[in-house]
Amino acid sequence: MAGQKTVKPDPSLWLPLLEEYRLSALPLDTVLQGTLRPGLHAGSPEVVEVLARWPAAAYLQSVGEATELVLVYQLKEERTSWPVAHAALFLATVLTTLGSGALMMDLDPFGTRVLEIGRLALPYPSSIDLGVLWLGAPFALPFLGVLLAHEMGHYIAARSHGVPASLPYFIPVPPYFSVIGTLGAFIRLNGPMVRRSILFDIGAAGPVASFLRSIPLFVVGLGLSTTIPVHDGETAPFLIRFAGQSVWLGGSVAAHFLASVFTPGPVAESAILLHPLALVGWLGLFITALNLLPLGQLDGGHILYALDPRRHAWVARGFVVALLPLGFLWWGWWGWLLVVLALHRGRVGHPAVIQQERNIGSGRRALGWVLIMIFFLTFVPVPLSL
Repeated sequence: MAGQKTVKPDPSLWLPLLEEYRLSALPLDTVLQGTLRPGLHAGSPEVVEVLARWPAAAYLQSVGEATELVLVYQLKEERTSWPVAHAALFLATVLTTLGSGALMMDLDPFGTRVLEIGRLALPYPSSIDLGVLWLGAPFALPFLGVLLAHEMGHYIAARSHGVPASLPYFIPVPPYFSVIGTLGAFIRLNGPMVRRSILFDIGAAGPVASFLRSIPLFVVGLGLSTTIPVHDGETAPFLIRFAGQSVWLGGSVAAHFLASVFTPGPVAESAILLHPLALVGWLGLFITALNLLPLGQLDGGHILYALDPRRHAWVARGFVVALLPLGFLWWGWWGWLLVVLALHRGRVGHPAVIQQERNIGSGRRALGWVLIMIFFLTFVPVPLSL
């Protein structure tokens, strides 16, 4: 890739060098795909000169004796504005996650009341106690840090490749309807994926960031957690309290191993009452696995398509078939599948990149296999039960 995106690049610079080309208009970008004239390649003086003058993204690749060219550029100036929506959603999520953290301590910062409509009971806040609300910080702040690390990993990787990306959008949810006070966060990629290597880097950056942040939080939190006796019928290994109610959390292979090493006290016949930091670590590992599912354009979909574009669709369909029966154990898998299908218009395959590469590099392939292993180590078949 050469150059950076500016306001008005002039594609006519390239036309004398092209044997053939075609233009595609996207919502924000224009893409020119072409083939250099016979005898020209990336090192030819004419091409080097145009590359030096071209201010936007240019991708050159040799295919046999020909050299393919892909240009990605904007003809209109990209408007910049204050990220008001991002800031408002983030602050709202700070409020809801702080509330969740306080409720985990059996403290109600919202003066909750219940509106009864027939058999339907709807909780709602009647006041706010900022002092009590701030007591939820040991959960809320590190948890938001994990979510932010995940999304900023994507953002930084996208920007480093010249792919326009939005700042993170956080999704706040009242703690009455979500134990953790949020449905997570996401960024929007506003440019096309030209190569599989770029797709891999953007897809892998988020899970790597959240995994590396979650492991130490989980380990430290386990050291602060306590073990409690398990009664008949209680088999989930982890436990939290929320608004006076017990919420049982399932365990992944990684979580079981770390718990056996770092939890003080016996764990063989006990449940672990998670400290807020341990819960944040558990959630970070779960979110990593959730995003590594190889469906559509989830992180796992990006990674698997980059590794093997020919087999990705078949693997994705296999995971759909595997998750359907798991929905009988935890209905959230059905909900997640519906979200994925809705966002991807009923498809679980991944759209093709513009310029296929023969090899994305041994380093990326090795990291890809590591991330596949991390998925299986952090996957929780039954994440939650009451």
